[in-house]
Parts: sequence; structure tokens; C-alpha cells
Amino acid sequence: MKRGSLVIRTAVVIISVLMMMWYAWSRIINIGSLFGAAFFFVIALCAVFFDKIKVFLGKIRKKRALKVLTNILMCCGIAAVLHIIVISCLMISYANRQPEKDATLVVLGCQVNGDRPSLMLKKRIEAAQRYLEENPEALCVLSGGKGKGEYISEAQCMYDQLVKGGIDSGRLFIEDKSTNTAENIAYTYKIIEEKGLNKELAVVTDGFHEFRAAMIVEKAGLHCGAVPSETPFYLSANFTTREMIAITAELFAF
Repeated sequence: MKRGSLVIRTAVVIISVLMMMWYAWSRIINIGSLFGAAFFFVIALCAVFFDKIKVFLGKIRKKRALKVLTNILMCCGIAAVLHIIVISCLMISYANRQPEKDATLVVLGCQVNGDRPSLMLKKRIEAAQRYLEENPEALCVLSGGKGKGEYISEAQCMYDQLVKGGIDSGRLFIEDKSTNTAENIAYTYKIIEEKGLNKELAVVTDGFHEFRAAMIVEKAGLHCGAVPSETPFYLSANFTTREMIAITAELFAF
């Protein structure tokens, strides 16, 4: 085995193990953590058994049908990598899309622990408060229903925290029926229509979520800028991977 090859393969294994630890760090089991950890586990196995895999592929590619099959699989793999790169670029781009001044702020809900905001929701509330303080004429729709283990709705939790932080309650509208992003936008749109609010939106959510939120907003015929909240580092790998899967599903739904 060449020294250069050994160094590269060792680096791949180390990086893969670190990535699996990053997914495990969140202590949350969902499609993001499972898919991400499984992906890097396979990458690590391929690096460890690279020589055996190379010999095996050499043997099966001698048969024409299997050669065609492996070529198709390779093309699918390349397409998947390109897809991830494109989605990543779009997520970054939309997270940095500046909102209009005094746009209607739409804050998307996140988990509430009893009657207290989770860490991710707390970060969204902080981002919302900054925007409302910097744009004193802006009004705000707080969107999020009541889920399992939540004593109050996500919208009510955000309302309570913003009022406690000094935001005038008259600037805040509660939407507490939604259970997902599509419903967030649909029910928020009804409030915007009923109250005659500015249809230029500024969406508060985690940066990784801004692209999909914008897709849904634009599907409703509206336009939005981004007011991204800070995602805790130990949760970012898990939720970013889950979001990529959700974006892919959303793209096929269009």
C-alpha cells in the first residue's frame, strides 16, 4: 500500500468518525441523524476496505450487465453529490437574503419545553426581537401550534418572551394552529390578508431552514427576506441533514 493512499484513507476514516460523533452529540434520533451517521459509516467502511472493494468491483465489471449496473450506480452517486452541493449553496444564499425594511416579520415556531422555549426557539425569539427593535414600524406574526409535551403553543411562548423583552404587544399577531412549515405559511397568509399587513415578509427561522421556508412562501405568491437565527453547533449537522432531505422532498412536490 502506498504511503499517500494510507494517509488519505486514514484521514477519511478520522473525518467520518468525527462526523458520526457530531451527529450523536445532538442526542436526537431523527432522519437527519440516522441518515448522516449511516452515510459517514459507509464512507469509513469504504476507506478501510478500499483495496478489497476495488478488487471486487474489478471482478464484477467483467460481466457486461454488472458493468452497466455499476456505471449507473456511479452516475447516481455523482448526481447525489452534485445535488447536495447545489442545495447547500442555495441554503447559504437564501439565509443571507436581506429583508425589506419594516417587512412583516414571520417567526416560525420550534419546540417548547413545557412553557419555556427550547434553545433553538430561544435563538429565533432573540433574532425576532433584534429585527423588531431595528424596524420599529414592522409588525410580526408568531406562527406555531401546540405539540406533544408543550403546555402552551409555540406562538404563545414566543409572544410571552417578546412582550417580556419589551416589544409592544400591539405589534404581535398569534397564529397557533400550524404544525409544520407549510401550515405556518398558509395560516400566516390568512392573518396577513385579514389584518391588511405588509405582504413583503421577513422570515425568522434557523439559517438552514430559510431556503425551504422561502420556497413555500413563494409558492403562496409572496416574497420574503431572511432573518436567520443562530443554530447551536452541536445540533447543526443533524438538522441541516434533515433539512436537505426535506428540501429534496419539497422540490419533488412542486
